[in-house]
Amino acid sequence: MAGRNDPCPCGSGLKFKRCCLRKEEAAGTYTSGERDSALGKLMRFSARSEFNDKHRAALELFWGDWLSEEPDEELNQVMDSEQVNLAYHSWFVFDFNLGESRTLLDLFLEREGERLSSRERRYLEGMRGSHLRLYEVLDVKPDEGIEIRDLWEDKRMWVPERLATRQLVAWDVIAARVGRGAEGEVVFETVPHVYPAGAKDDLLKGLRKAHRIFTREFPQKSIADFFKSMAPVFHQLWLERVALRPLPKIMTAEGDPFIFGKVLFDVVDRSSVTKSLAGRPELVDHSDGSYGWVEKAGAFERSLGTFSIEGNRLVLETTSRQRAERGREFLEGLLGEAIRFRAISYEDVGQALKRGPSPAQRREPEIPPELQHKLLGEFYERHYREWLDQPVKALGNRTPRHAARLKTMRPKLITLLKDFESHAERQRRAGEPAYDFRWMWEELGLERE
Repeated sequence: MAGRNDPCPCGSGLKFKRCCLRKEEAAGTYTSGERDSALGKLMRFSARSEFNDKHRAALELFWGDWLSEEPDEELNQVMDSEQVNLAYHSWFVFDFNLGESRTLLDLFLEREGERLSSRERRYLEGMRGSHLRLYEVLDVKPDEGIEIRDLWEDKRMWVPERLATRQLVAWDVIAARVGRGAEGEVVFETVPHVYPAGAKDDLLKGLRKAHRIFTREFPQKSIADFFKSMAPVFHQLWLERVALRPLPKIMTAEGDPFIFGKVLFDVVDRSSVTKSLAGRPELVDHSDGSYGWVEKAGAFERSLGTFSIEGNRLVLETTSRQRAERGREFLEGLLGEAIRFRAISYEDVGQALKRGPSPAQRREPEIPPELQHKLLGEFYERHYREWLDQPVKALGNRTPRHAARLKTMRPKLITLLKDFESHAERQRRAGEPAYDFRWMWEELGLERE
């Protein structure tokens, strides 16, 4: 590909820029190959050792306090991921201020611009003002594209990207760098950061506050300058709210921390055990060698754990240390010398999720999938019909029907419905039973934005 100052390939003897450059520019913008070539040259330029100090400063800004965290497997996986590396390098070359409001792209074009083809240069010139912004996904058409809304300017656009349709669902909030493709179509220049639908209001509120501070400190700077400065914030919020979000603290009905407990006993006299368990009011015989351990809680029964007899072992499983100790005392008091305590172990929710299900837990369900879907569908239908008339903490303990009539509460209700829908769509894509919430918008008199 001829550079601007190279001899023109047509053989005229003139420099390319004085001869066929204008004809080539008139023929179109650039191809995807020329875009990739331009980015490759820019990235190789950014990897030069002269920029090592700049990279160190940029990494500290990009990761913030996460760099001071004690390294663990989860953080290391995120830091090494392709998505995060692409996000960092894109921000470093297009947005990071090297000094005097100059970016690495500015420096590259100044030093190496003459070696680029006209179309490579055109692509990179067009990327000077690019930046991350917040968008909301409005609609996803599988293998066709997605409709998004710029949450800052309330402007809609169509992004014809097939891969994005397999990763995003309606109401996702994304921080994306949007550009123009080879034929003028809207494209994502990097992999977007994806936030849950319920994060939209908090993200926008924080963004507006940051913009007020930015305009007071830098009144001459543009909105593009502001968004370029926000890229590390978008990244750190994604880490905090999505990639490295800690599991919520789950408590039992008694107020104890949720933790899986397993108590093992040797069965010394099986016939005595079976006889002692029969007819106990606090036990539910499942007729397969297992029992539910329950207690009265008002008009309901509360499950405290389950236990089963497996050969010469009795295994009690509970969801708190307190229940495990209480269950041990209960069984030893009830069964006496017919059992002998062997061991007790605990595993928190995070450890259990990393471990995954055991082979026994992965066996085929006894209930056919079709019947499972039907039963779950009936449960969801009852649950959400009743939900409309029950107080909801997120709505200030108002019912959804009441909240729908209040101007101040309606946005919170809409956010809840969007969260429900995006979660259901991801369940549907995973082949799991998922509920259709479309009727609820009409029932509550709400417009799907």
